[in-house]
Amino acid sequence: MVFLTPLNLIRSRGPDSAWRKRMYLRMSWSYYGRKRQCFSIAVRSVRKAMMYSTRDRQQKRKVMQKLWMSRIGAACAEHNLDYQTFMTTLAESNIALNKKVLADLAIYEPRTFQSLTVYVKQKIEEMGLADAVKTPPKGVMTRAMLHGPTFYV
Repeated sequence: MVFLTPLNLIRSRGPDSAWRKRMYLRMSWSYYGRKRQCFSIAVRSVRKAMMYSTRDRQQKRKVMQKLWMSRIGAACAEHNLDYQTFMTTLAESNIALNKKVLADLAIYEPRTFQSLTVYVKQKIEEMGLADAVKTPPKGVMTRAMLHGPTFYV
């Protein structure tokens, strides 16, 4: 880059000194009162908001993992399977479905999830672990009981 005047050479040192101040004020545009206008207060509130967002991203991952596990566990209980047995058998069979996909299948496509449970039960019987398939609880009505023992393709 060729500078024809000395003024452009001086200006090319990088961002001006007010850049950091404008950055924080841009980040605080949605706040109310002095948190939006006053730089020293805006800096504190923006940094605190960034700390909260980092912490909450990590907490959201943990909460979603627990939610997916409980949904898969409930769907497995409908089909008389244990969650841990179901997941380990899928992993040993090289079926690469993560917990999010399995939870979505359990909710929105129960027949597809039922086919997975039938596959897992067959694998369990092949391995000789018939104890892993548990009996349905008494007095509890599940979707599998409502639709009968037939398997739909």
